[in-house]
Amino acid sequence: MARNPKVIIIDQDPSRRAETQRMLALSGFAVMGGAGYGMEAMTLARETAPEVVVVALEEPMARSLQTVESVADVLPQAPIIAYSSIGDPNYIRRAMQVGVKDYLVVPLQGEELARSINTALAQEERRQQRMAGEVEAQAYGTVVTIFGAKGGIGKTTIATNLAAALVQKTSQSVVLVDLDTRFGDVAILMDMPTDRSISDLALPDEEIDREAVQSCLYTHSTGVAILPAPLRPSEWHSIHPGHIEKVVAVLATTHDYVLLDTPGTFNDIVSRSLEMCTILLLTATPDLAALKDTILALEMLRSWSFPSEKVKIVINHTSDAHSDARVDIQRVLGKEVFWTIPYDRAIPQTTQLGMPIVVAKPKSKASQSFIELAYAIGGIRSRPKGMLERLGDRISTLGKPQDSPEDAAEKVTAPVPEAPVTRPPEEWIRSAPVPEAPVTRPPEEWAR
Repeated sequence: MARNPKVIIIDQDPSRRAETQRMLALSGFAVMGGAGYGMEAMTLARETAPEVVVVALEEPMARSLQTVESVADVLPQAPIIAYSSIGDPNYIRRAMQVGVKDYLVVPLQGEELARSINTALAQEERRQQRMAGEVEAQAYGTVVTIFGAKGGIGKTTIATNLAAALVQKTSQSVVLVDLDTRFGDVAILMDMPTDRSISDLALPDEEIDREAVQSCLYTHSTGVAILPAPLRPSEWHSIHPGHIEKVVAVLATTHDYVLLDTPGTFNDIVSRSLEMCTILLLTATPDLAALKDTILALEMLRSWSFPSEKVKIVINHTSDAHSDARVDIQRVLGKEVFWTIPYDRAIPQTTQLGMPIVVAKPKSKASQSFIELAYAIGGIRSRPKGMLERLGDRISTLGKPQDSPEDAAEKVTAPVPEAPVTRPPEEWIRSAPVPEAPVTRPPEEWAR
């Protein structure tokens, strides 16, 4: 991809064309010129041979789409990015059919337009590599990075429960990598040994292969594979971002989901885990300090031109002191909240057992939230339960004797009633109370 890609703008409105040109110039693109529809656009396309075409689509749509189709014939390798005031899906679909790569609805944002162009150029470059046979086809799992701008906000709890829920609900392979360079509590929360850890993979790149990585993995009873952090923080000194990139790349070829649990601070390892992720779960709690740090994290990601569609805000209620102020939080952060995890006092209890709450207490409100989050991450639409299923849940709840000892210990059990003492029949007769005879009043009393 060129350092300053060459762009032309096709727009019938001169003032809007000038504004788009200014926007692109500020984003570092070389604007080769602008034109209206028809022959003017065709001439500019032939003379400048741009790498990208940015075109406005307005009524009458037939004329603007005809121009797009003609330009696509002249510049078959140049991606075409459209912007329009029309958001009708039928128009968007028609534009895609004639060759538009991306369709943006005005008002345009410079950052959004630049990202669209860069993405289109990267896709075109990869398409050409495929045509030349330079791309080796290889399956690659979804990399989910769980990150927060401060510690103590429940990132590891989210990571462990999401991993277990993904295994349960998708029946796919999941590996959880502990990249917390300060604490690294995944192994403790999952009650797993740490004889081997990611520090054992501080090897030359050519030696970090499937066999080496597999030798450091532990499999939890939930089915989640775990790559623990080293027991001592000093062991992180031997690990550099290149090791992390290689390890994650290997895991992504052997697992459907790779979850990266990161520390509440920025370092080179966190930076590399952000670069490699498919989805970023940016975690925060509702308190002011966490929200302030999250705003700073969002600003930093924007300065890196980090794709905003990858960033998913997760609000974790770690105490019952905060009410659900989702709208207020969205207003403060300036970004939609993707998920909210409710406070559940059962979480610290199950943590002591070394078992995610989605396994230890699957009916709890936090478990249900984690399961729905797994559905959302996995792209699975959760199916509402039918009447018979709900009835089955009710029956199993009413008569379930399968509570674990830990569950039974935390419940206040009702006293078991003693078996009734049966008495001989004569005893029953003697003990039965004799009913008193009703007091009858004389008839004259009734008359009065």
